[in-house]
Amino acid sequence: MSYADGRYWITYNGEVYNFRDLRVELEQKGYAFKSHTDTEVILAAYTEWGEKCLQRFNGMWAFAIWDSQQRKLFCSRDRFGIKPFYYFYNGSILVFASEIKALLVAEDRCREPNNRMIYDYLAYGRVNHSEETFFSQIRQLKGGTFLEYWPDEKRLQIQPYYDLFKNAGVAQENGDYERRFYDLFEDSVRLRLMCDVSVGSCLSGGLDSSSIVCMVDKLMRENGIKLPGGDTIQQTFSSRYEDKRHDEGFFIDAVVKQTAVKTHFTYPTGDHLLKDLSDLVFYQEEPFCSTSVYAQWKVFELIKQSGVKVALDGQGADELLAGYFDYISPLFADLIQTFQWKTFANELRAQVHLRGRVPRHDLVLAASYLFPSALKAPIRKLRALARSLKAQSGNTLSQEFTAGFPNRYDNEKSANGGMKSFLDLELYKSLVYDSLPAYLRYEDKNSMAHSIESRLPFLDYRLAELAFSLPSEMKILGGTTKRVLRSAMKGLLPEEVRNRKDKIGFSTPEDTWFRTDLNDTVLSVINSERFHKRPFFNHDNVKKEIMAHQAGEKNISATIWQWVNLELWMRMYIDGTIKQTQGVA
Repeated sequence: MSYADGRYWITYNGEVYNFRDLRVELEQKGYAFKSHTDTEVILAAYTEWGEKCLQRFNGMWAFAIWDSQQRKLFCSRDRFGIKPFYYFYNGSILVFASEIKALLVAEDRCREPNNRMIYDYLAYGRVNHSEETFFSQIRQLKGGTFLEYWPDEKRLQIQPYYDLFKNAGVAQENGDYERRFYDLFEDSVRLRLMCDVSVGSCLSGGLDSSSIVCMVDKLMRENGIKLPGGDTIQQTFSSRYEDKRHDEGFFIDAVVKQTAVKTHFTYPTGDHLLKDLSDLVFYQEEPFCSTSVYAQWKVFELIKQSGVKVALDGQGADELLAGYFDYISPLFADLIQTFQWKTFANELRAQVHLRGRVPRHDLVLAASYLFPSALKAPIRKLRALARSLKAQSGNTLSQEFTAGFPNRYDNEKSANGGMKSFLDLELYKSLVYDSLPAYLRYEDKNSMAHSIESRLPFLDYRLAELAFSLPSEMKILGGTTKRVLRSAMKGLLPEEVRNRKDKIGFSTPEDTWFRTDLNDTVLSVINSERFHKRPFFNHDNVKKEIMAHQAGEKNISATIWQWVNLELWMRMYIDGTIKQTQGVA
């Protein structure tokens, strides 16, 4: 779209939910509009405010604006990186796109693996934690940044425009946190229901997605909000399993019973994964750490089959509100550092009660935040070892390969970097580096592969800033995570969901799959000549670990998936073409 007599041109992916309010403000300043789109509002906002327009947008976006008068390209990605932006730049040529495969078509030299990312993936299970990608010459614009490029001068610069920690501020003393959270959450859901096509909701049975479904139900029943597309009943979409270890049907049924929704279920199997494996690797574009991504794939496939075009999902709440057990160690460190011994003892007892054991691992990690710098080196090594044990079993990486990355994470900062707590530091790292960027990549790739627009109410920046300003006891207290959300949703959520302490997420029975339906595929990949030529592995140890898993002596299904997924990605994107291949050989 062009604007201002052709001075500005935009290519744009995403949604700015508050564009109507911005349009009114811009009209009062004398701007005229030819369409009713948010795209035109973005152009007018950039005309009026320049780069500061980004601070006014509430939504998800990746866009590029060409200023033909100044001969400057201005590119931006939303605050948290919900929508993707990839680019190749070699000092004289800039190519950008929403998908990596587009860059491979434009610049074949991009088809070179990034061994640093492969090492992080195999050794630590890390993906999407930096500007780098699995392609050595392709980078991604991180969330909350913008890129400017002057082609005549061959000059490119990238700058941040948003930092959640700096924007969050400090929560008011004795503030009504639950009411403020509820009001912002309600408004965030309301905003994301505004569109011209049918809207549904993902429903895992967890606290986050259930809160969204119940809030939509409340807005329809009590506020008279009508769903777009003429739907009179909310539709929900869930992944279910015959294997009760991974099935959340009990909690899904509780939400369904309390609301007026039409349910849709998909039941992923190992056979289904085998059938869809090539497509999944193709659309994800980079390796990923778990077959749980496939469960999400099947949910979006189900949404497409139903005719729904937009889906609300609960991504981001765990990173904002401390929803994982990983956040217990920094909480321990905070309580010890501030001499809150009674609260520390209560939290320790709560963890023993919940997990049936003393959380020694969390206590060791808590110490890594507190030790003087002279003693931090051995603690850092323990943290690195703990991280590596999550990702792999046994000494399965080749010494030659690992020698290229000595002490890659030994120098990670343990200090809180000016943040008010260690817990805040870890939440910030999760949002910006460690987990959320990967989950957002999975979400976008899976949804867009099925032509579904996924909207994430918990990542409304206003809600995120409030969440990040809350005291720690509104996040974790007495072993209960996400306290502010649980309190805010009292009376709206079924009590069995609101009070549940376990967490499954998009889980799959991959340990069983790799011993049954996918056993032949796994062995064919691991025993293949191409896999043996990869420089990453100690192949004798890989075989030993595979045999131990197949015999039921241990469960290293996540590690097996990483090996297989990396090999299939190498074949499709590095060895061959970006075209989908039949089968996995």
